Amino acid sequence: MSQELKELLRSVLQEELKPVHDRLERLEGTVGHIRQDVSQLQQDVSQLQKDVTHLQQGQQTLETTVSQIQKDVAQLQEGQKALQREIVQLQEGQRTLETTVSQIQKDITHLQQGQQTLEHEMAGMKQMQERILEELRISKHNQALILNDVTSIRKSVDVTVSYLQRRSDVMFDKLIDHEKEILNLKSKMPN
Repeated sequence: MSQELKELLRSVLQEELKPVHDRLERLEGTVGHIRQDVSQLQQDVSQLQKDVTHLQQGQQTLETTVSQIQKDVAQLQEGQKALQREIVQLQEGQRTLETTVSQIQKDITHLQQGQQTLEHEMAGMKQMQERILEELRISKHNQALILNDVTSIRKSVDVTVSYLQRRSDVMFDKLIDHEKEILNLKSKMPN
C-alpha cells in the first residue's frame, strides 16, 4: 500500500472512531464518578456502622448504670426501712426511758419525803440520812446522764435521716438524668 492510501485510511478510521473514543471517554468519566460515589457510600456505611456500634455500647453502658442505680435505690430503700425500724425502736426506748425517768423522779420525791420524815423522827440516825442523800445524788446524776444520752441519740438520728434524704434525692436526680439520656440515645438510633 502506498503511503497516501495508508494516511487516508488512517484519517478515515480516526474520523469513524472519534465518536467511539468520545463515548469511551464519557463512559470512563461516568465510571470514575460511580466509583467515587461507591467509595463515598462505603465510607458512609462504615461510619454508620461505627456510629451504631458506639450507640449500642453507650446504650449498654447506660443500661448497666441504670441497673446499678436501681440496685442503689433498692439498697437505699432497705436502709430507710431499717432506719425507720431503728427510729421506732429508739422511740420505744425513749418512751421506756421517759417512764423510767418519771419513776425515778417519783422515787426521788418519795425519798425526799422519807428523808424529811426520818429527819423529824430519827434525829440520831445521821449516817442513814447521809446514805439516802448519796443515793439521791447518784439518781440525779444518772437522770442527767440518761437525758444527755437520749439527746445525743436524737441528734444522731436526725443527722442520719437528713443524710439519707439528701442521698435519696441525689440518686433520684441521677436516675432521671439517665432515663433522659436513654431516651435521647433511643431517639437518635435508626429504626
